[in-house]
Formats: sequence, C-alpha cells, structure tokens
Amino acid sequence: KKMILRNNAKLNDDIYVTGNLGDSFMGLKILKKNIYTTKNLKKYFINKYYSPDIHPRLTNKLFSFANTSIDISDGLIADLEKLINNQKLSYKLYLEKIPISENLKKLIKLRKLNKNNFLSKGDDYQILFTANTFNSRIISKISKSLNIKISKIGKICSISQKNQIIDQKGEKIALKD
Repeated sequence: KKMILRNNAKLNDDIYVTGNLGDSFMGLKILKKNIYTTKNLKKYFINKYYSPDIHPRLTNKLFSFANTSIDISDGLIADLEKLINNQKLSYKLYLEKIPISENLKKLIKLRKLNKNNFLSKGDDYQILFTANTFNSRIISKISKSLNIKISKIGKICSISQKNQIIDQKGEKIALKD
C-alpha cells in the first residue's frame, strides 16, 4: 500500500541501478541489422530485447531504503531526469560505474564501439533509485540476498553543479543520442 514517488530525491543521495544497461538496445540494433555479430552474441542480445531482466522481488524491499525510484524504459538519462524533475537538484554519474554485461563488453571490444553510445537508449527495464548514503550497507546486503546486481553509479547534487557524466579520466562527457 506504500508508494515510492518520483521527485523525492534528496541532496547527496547516492544513485543506484539494478542489472546491466545497454543489452536490450543492442538487441534492437541487431534486429534492425544495424550491427552484426557472432551467432551466440546475436542470440543473447535479441533475447535481452524480447525478455529483459525484471526484478519484482526488489520492489517490496525498496521501501526500506529508497527515497525515489523509476524503471528505466526511456533510457538512463531520460528517466533520471524524470526522477528529479521539478526539484532543484542535478546529478553526477560516473561512466565506469554504469554496469554493462560481459557480452556487451565483448561486443564493444570486438566491433571497436564506444560504451557511452549504448547506455541511455531505453528498454532496459532496470530499476533506477536514489538512497541516503547511510543505506549503502543494507542495499549491498539486499543485493546479495536476492542475487540482484545493484550498482552505485552516481550522486544527487545541487542544481548549481549542473548535470554531469564523468569518464574514467575525470572529464565531463555527453552521452550520444
């Protein structure tokens, strides 16, 4: 009977995401014949497009630690902006902390692709949420007990800092549309 609302993030909240991002979009690119790969990778990505990993067991646990939450259907950045819109807040994301599957890493290396081109395209249906830093231990414990990958990918900041995505070198980058 409880709800975790959008637009309830708090300054200095950590930003988390479940699972991996980008696999579903890669499946769509393969289906549209925009990219070619091995038979096994093709099967894996198409399966992720048609049957994304959804984590309903985590939903009831979110009430104990999440300030705000949304599923990622329109893409990481678009849904994060929906999550904090109408608030005087911004975000800082760390590119290297945004989780991708071993198969996507393989394909990126094999085809010499850029990771940031696949992270915010949508259809991932992972859970994006914010939580107070003090809840990091409980989030880690729940992640292990439910066997669900949960990654801390950033921080909620003051609006004066503007939205930022930081690469491995500490440089600000823009994700490709």
